[in-house]
Amino acid sequence: MTTNQTISRDVPGAPFRIGQDVKIIGRSDDTVSAKFIGRKGTVVYFDFSCGCGQSYPSDPMIGVVFRGGIVEEFWREELLHACEH
Repeated sequence: MTTNQTISRDVPGAPFRIGQDVKIIGRSDDTVSAKFIGRKGTVVYFDFSCGCGQSYPSDPMIGVVFRGGIVEEFWREELLHACEH
């Protein structure tokens, strides 16, 4: 769910690109279900405004869409470029 103002274009200095495939490698808190660990998805937006301590441009919340259209947000340390596994 994207309730804040999100950016759906590449941001210079962001850790990933829009449209990039990523793999979920862990959780930094309990806000994300463990069922996503090991799954692959695609980066669809960055959120710098949801009040979770993000910083522009290097530390956004990263919106990832999974098969079936499910979208969840992750921190950069929870993701890995899909080609790096």
